[in-house]
Amino acid sequence: MKFMVTFPLTHHGYKERIARFLESGAPPPDGVTILGRWFTSSHSRGFMVVETEEAKLLFKYTSEWADIMDLEIYPVVEDEEAGEILQGLAQG
Repeated sequence: MKFMVTFPLTHHGYKERIARFLESGAPPPDGVTILGRWFTSSHSRGFMVVETEEAKLLFKYTSEWADIMDLEIYPVVEDEEAGEILQGLAQG
């Protein structure tokens, strides 16, 4: 399953976030794949799409950062998957 993770990047903990990210690269645990990660040019927000079959692994990953940033996590589907579901609804 795919999840969109968004995180506001406030000035609180800014230098600590930079140091931790540069030190580790923020790798996910085994069982979680990062499909993409982006940051706004204003340093105000970040976005990440991850894939995992075990929500507890995503929880483990985000827990490592929860002390210095707020994270919002949304399960998401791609266009093709959404289209299949919506086509069924339109025909029903």
